[in-house]
Amino acid sequence: MSFQRGIIFIGKKNVACSYNDKGKQINWTKPLKVGTFLELSKLVFFSMPMWFHGLLFILLAMIILPPFLSWVIEGISITGLPRFTLLFFLFGTHFWFPGELKKYHGAEHKVFSYKGIISVVNRKAIKNAKITNRNCSTNSVFLYFLLVFLLTLCGNLLTELSWLEAVEYSAYISLGVLPFAAYWLNRTKETFLHRWILLVSYWLQKYITTSEPDSINLNTAIRSYRQLALKEFPYRVRTIQKRKERKLLAIADVTIIPIGTETTSVSDVVVEIHRILKESDKDIFFELTPMSTLIEGELPVLLEVIKEIHEVPFKLGHKRVATNIRIDDRRDRTTSMSGKLNTVNIKLAADDKKKEEEEEN
Repeated sequence: MSFQRGIIFIGKKNVACSYNDKGKQINWTKPLKVGTFLELSKLVFFSMPMWFHGLLFILLAMIILPPFLSWVIEGISITGLPRFTLLFFLFGTHFWFPGELKKYHGAEHKVFSYKGIISVVNRKAIKNAKITNRNCSTNSVFLYFLLVFLLTLCGNLLTELSWLEAVEYSAYISLGVLPFAAYWLNRTKETFLHRWILLVSYWLQKYITTSEPDSINLNTAIRSYRQLALKEFPYRVRTIQKRKERKLLAIADVTIIPIGTETTSVSDVVVEIHRILKESDKDIFFELTPMSTLIEGELPVLLEVIKEIHEVPFKLGHKRVATNIRIDDRRDRTTSMSGKLNTVNIKLAADDKKKEEEEEN
């Protein structure tokens, strides 16, 4: 699901959200609960542009105020707008997306369409994926208005209902039928009718409800999807490889420091570096220490990763960066960060035991 500031992916047990808040990227994953949906509803509603809130307020006023005035003021009879016009407004604004929302919608579709590993490393390939999607909400919106049109036509021609009455009944009946119609369109075997409806929906998706995403839109979609996938279907974001199948590993101790900044803190840089490391589909293991970041992997992979994270401060606006790298590359046997620590801890434990024995004697 896309909204004005970001993207939401909903799984079987979790909800993942990634969005831009005044230039700051916010990412979170929460359990699929009522409270989470209430939080999302608030986030989506208040991210909509002012014209949406203004039109919604005017529409509600035109529906509620006239009957209220007729009830309060004796002798006045005013008919407000039919209540079903609110449904038409909420469904209809789907075809009147703001520019940024269309980009996020396009990014969401491209992530869904891409069949490989979802990672920022594959961003170029994801950008080239299809921008149309069979499970898009545009299908449901088009189905709703199609049902309203057909039921209105039948209601007016086959019954004694006026056009306005037929539209009103059709609006409410279509809302009840829509979940079943959407399931039929998205989940059942494709027929000629499926293809015709999807043909129209794909045209609407391509030219009305989406547009080509920028890098920030794609990165947001990838981050949101990866958060959910890491909890529910990790094979979509990470190549599963057993530890014993690894080749000889090297260990890099990396410190990246922006120079000439206004603040002495570098936590923002560290956070972004570890976000990239976490989202990477490369076969690495990393650990943050108070003074540096340790990264373990095959040497060619390590060098690629170091090159990528060296660029982080520049992307955040810094003009000069000092990167210190120490690499421990052992070729006679397999080694690892945990293995080295275990070796030292075993020797320390042996020394402590020896001292205890000496003291007892």
